[in-house]
Amino acid sequence: MTAAPSPPTWWVEPFSEEERATLAPWFTNTDRPVFALRNLPEAVKGALFSRYSRSTKSLRRLFLDEFAADLPTTPPAEPVGEARAAALYHRVLDQYGDDSVAQLGGAHVACEQASNLLTKALEWGRLAAYLEQSTRYVSYTDRPGGRWRYHLDPDVAADPELGPEYQRVLDDLFSTYSELLPALLGYLEERLPRDPASSEPAWRRALKARALDGLRGGAAAAPARPPAARGARRRRAAAAGAAPGDPGVPHAGRP
Repeated sequence: MTAAPSPPTWWVEPFSEEERATLAPWFTNTDRPVFALRNLPEAVKGALFSRYSRSTKSLRRLFLDEFAADLPTTPPAEPVGEARAAALYHRVLDQYGDDSVAQLGGAHVACEQASNLLTKALEWGRLAAYLEQSTRYVSYTDRPGGRWRYHLDPDVAADPELGPEYQRVLDDLFSTYSELLPALLGYLEERLPRDPASSEPAWRRALKARALDGLRGGAAAAPARPPAARGARRRRAAAAGAAPGDPGVPHAGRP
């Protein structure tokens, strides 16, 4: 008798059928935390990743809310010269075994719900440019999927002694963080009144950044803070070796 498949060890973000259809041409999947961007102009990918670093939203949700309306419903036809360029890559790699040319081609990849340990493992290589969701600008007071935003390793969760204690400590840590944030914001509002020359939105953004910066040390090692990378093909091959088995990997498979 075949055993039933185990549920995912990551939170699957809910998208409507219409949203999944909108995402499909531009992302390699809509139900896993590791995915790549495709068919998007370089300027759009850069702007999307830039917004991502200071937003509480997932990358795909951010795309739907702020970028999708400005793009066509279907990707453009194959860019000029792509077939010839692909043939050149294959010839150099297959006939000459020269993989250095792979560094000249890149891709934008997102790895969401990754632990800080995995983030550092991915960013150890220097053949890519990385962007993290910043704990200085993004609060961790929401609970996607009904749980605080920390990484819970499946082996830890399955341990009858360690699992409950680990979750209790992390729940208390994030609950305290969530309670302290509005209190610290109120304190800073009193101590740092708005300069008449500054707009109120800018003042409030500065206060929030200062409050988050003051509190993030309490949860610095715990949050699942997604890194996003634009890397060369050779770097992506190396990163694949840091997949399941490394600390904090959400076991999501290939993009």
